[in-house]
Amino acid sequence: MKIISVVNQKGGCGKTISAVNLSAALSKKGFKTLLIDLDPQAHATFALRKESIFNITDILERIAQNESLPETALYQSVSENFYFIGSRIGLASLEHKFSQRDDRLDILSLFLKAVSADFDYCVLDCPPNLGLITLNALQASEYSLIPLNICDFSLRGVEILKDIIIMLKEFKGKTPICFYLLNQMDKRSRFALTFIQRVKEQLGSLLLSTVIRSNVHLKEAAAYGKNIFDYMPESRGAEDFAALAKEILNITSGKAWTQLFLKGEKVDNVYVIGDFNNWQKQENYKLRKVGEDIWTLNIPLEKGKYRYKFLAGDAWLTDPHNKLSEDDSFGGKNSLIIVE
Repeated sequence: MKIISVVNQKGGCGKTISAVNLSAALSKKGFKTLLIDLDPQAHATFALRKESIFNITDILERIAQNESLPETALYQSVSENFYFIGSRIGLASLEHKFSQRDDRLDILSLFLKAVSADFDYCVLDCPPNLGLITLNALQASEYSLIPLNICDFSLRGVEILKDIIIMLKEFKGKTPICFYLLNQMDKRSRFALTFIQRVKEQLGSLLLSTVIRSNVHLKEAAAYGKNIFDYMPESRGAEDFAALAKEILNITSGKAWTQLFLKGEKVDNVYVIGDFNNWQKQENYKLRKVGEDIWTLNIPLEKGKYRYKFLAGDAWLTDPHNKLSEDDSFGGKNSLIIVE
């Protein structure tokens, strides 16, 4: 089961609409998909008008207390191949209950491992904050989808999120591979066109090619408790989310991704150079600046062992966020990636 968290600490970016309709789109393509509402505000639960006997709060409490899960009614069927676990306001209290536990970041992962054989994809609709529930989602995910609307606050949310992801990598040794989605796009204003161009230049290949256009039918679908494919299958909203599902399937099928970071205010024009590009400086291996001092890049790799370094200006640097390294022939160190 491939796990995708939909996350941005800024509210109003369209996380819930993205999570609901991406899940529906994946299911329409024949993939058995589970959507979990991890927001105590329960917006996805409202958008689908589904309230299960056991919601995610009940499930996580049972996992944390080492209690067995019920054999039935864990999730509800929305439509063919599309299943759902709802939320409620009590989820907010779990952060306090779990905060003193050594495994506080792994409780959601324990549940998802228990149901992993039942689904092809799991989509996590995260709350608009970076609290313990969101950290659990990031820790459990292989991929993160970060919606951006036409607002610089959404980019500010990305910068803070990246800081958290770097800390997760240092603390847990694992992070989701992040991709960004332009959402609720209305290109009729000059500001919107300028913003879109700036985001494309800033994020490069980190930004998905699919754009979710502004479409009133997406909001209407949520108001009527439906996904866009059941409400208005011929709309451009349905067209956009079908395209998003196709791009997600391409990203998550048959590729092993590595996410690299470099943090530092005094670096510029950072490249990663290693075995995967014959130790040549290439533009498609240039890290993207996603904050004042954060550079990042996603690289798809085949199985194998890869040596690499960063080139920041004229300075060669080992990866400070990667503990794996080996001696190079010049008396220094190469960082290592091992894809199994």
